[in-house]
Amino acid sequence: MKEDWDILPNEVGSKDLTPLLHKLHFLINSQSESFSRKSRLKRMLSWYTRVAAVLLLPLFTISAILFFFSHEPSVQTAKVEVVAPMGARVKTELPDGTIVWLNGGSVLSYSASFEQRNVNVCGKAFFDVKSDSLNPFTVKGNKAAVKVFGTRFNVEMWPDEETVEVVLEEGKVELIPDSCEQSFKMVPGELLVFNFNERKLIRQRVNPKRYSAWIDGKLMLRGEDMRELARELSHWFNADVVVKDSTLSEYTFRATFEDERLEDVLRLLKMTSPIDYEILDNMQDSSGNFSKKKVIIRHQ
Repeated sequence: MKEDWDILPNEVGSKDLTPLLHKLHFLINSQSESFSRKSRLKRMLSWYTRVAAVLLLPLFTISAILFFFSHEPSVQTAKVEVVAPMGARVKTELPDGTIVWLNGGSVLSYSASFEQRNVNVCGKAFFDVKSDSLNPFTVKGNKAAVKVFGTRFNVEMWPDEETVEVVLEEGKVELIPDSCEQSFKMVPGELLVFNFNERKLIRQRVNPKRYSAWIDGKLMLRGEDMRELARELSHWFNADVVVKDSTLSEYTFRATFEDERLEDVLRLLKMTSPIDYEILDNMQDSSGNFSKKKVIIRHQ
């Protein structure tokens, strides 16, 4: 290196190297600024990453909780169903302490959580509702609902009939027919029958014990005509009772039957009125199903 230096011309040292120095400074400053920008960018990315982690952690936690509970089986969707077999009576107690009796062929259903105190009835039922002024009890059925405020009442909501019937024994209830602008409040000892086809309401004073006697196995008749009698016998004995002679509609009946067979009831009715009857036993079809027993009542 010394030998190389010695052979260099002497005029080299006399040259102006200022431009070269400026160029070197420019390159050094450019690299420094570039490094500074990269360093600042790196610091900013690191800061944003930490902020995003802080913000996303609770978001992921909430999302996980929502996902878990949205996929957890909900007990509110579970339904409880109580069925009374044909020709039998069933007594059950609801989660709030309300007691319900179901007549033969009737069905009671409600949500397992029972938070809203709503039940559905298909058929005939008697309710002894646990009083709770803050949470009214509601019975929904065939085209109507009954709002209850702690009471005892009988209700008939058969899906194949165009009427709903409510008899109030004690307390307060309100009948709310579907597609009807008006509701109907009741007082103890009243019978309400609403006909959906005719949009007609019948309100009567009655002895409510007669309408709840069935829970004790008693069939009470207090002035029913033949049409009403046939309806009662059909539900009571799970039979198809048909009145062939319209002239029998003028006859009314007063009687109390307790645990009698259908044949015994018809025999006793024949002794007090000019009727004759024919009983057709159950028939089995090609699918193995049995039809209802059929009773044909005629004028004697």
